[in-house]
Amino acid sequence: MSLKILYIHGFGSTGNSQTVQGLQKALGNDTTILAPQFSNDLNTVAQIEQNIAEAKKYKNEFRPDVVIGSSFGGFIATFLNGSPRILINPCLRPSERLHNLSPNMSKEDIERLKVLENSHDIDWEMRFEMYGLFGLHDELFSYLNLFKEQYGKSKTYTMPCGHRIDAENIENHLIPIIWEVNKITESLTPEMFDGYCPDDI
Repeated sequence: MSLKILYIHGFGSTGNSQTVQGLQKALGNDTTILAPQFSNDLNTVAQIEQNIAEAKKYKNEFRPDVVIGSSFGGFIATFLNGSPRILINPCLRPSERLHNLSPNMSKEDIERLKVLENSHDIDWEMRFEMYGLFGLHDELFSYLNLFKEQYGKSKTYTMPCGHRIDAENIENHLIPIIWEVNKITESLTPEMFDGYCPDDI
């Protein structure tokens, strides 16, 4: 079965990370993974917004079956409405983290970033599209409880690793979610959404 994945890397990473390589190896040549390089210069909200705009452009042109965002890339992925998304150890509140990673970010930009973080209208469609995979031993941060609160327990998965997902957890935890998401998406028809409401999720 052919599959198209848009992968959004985290802060300090690249589009050719070990995660991307592990995904490609596990899924095989029938899967096409688009993993662009995004700017790691996150000293301003303007650059973060530019990364979001670029990610939206890639999504609209590539039309992936699944979007995967890792760490800060998970935050970027939350803005890609209209596609199923799997967030791996997502940094859902970068304003709490970038003061260490990007010490040159101004106080004004930190406040702008907080506004951006809270700009989502998390409706039933967004909850339907979102899945989260969290390492139980994440040494950097964990927004597992926040994700669970925003998107639901049934969309929240865990794995026995730290912040970086390894080959074993790609195989045993990420790949099954990808196939589950793809199976659900393929089974959907417009008629299924007639009379659909948030309580059904």
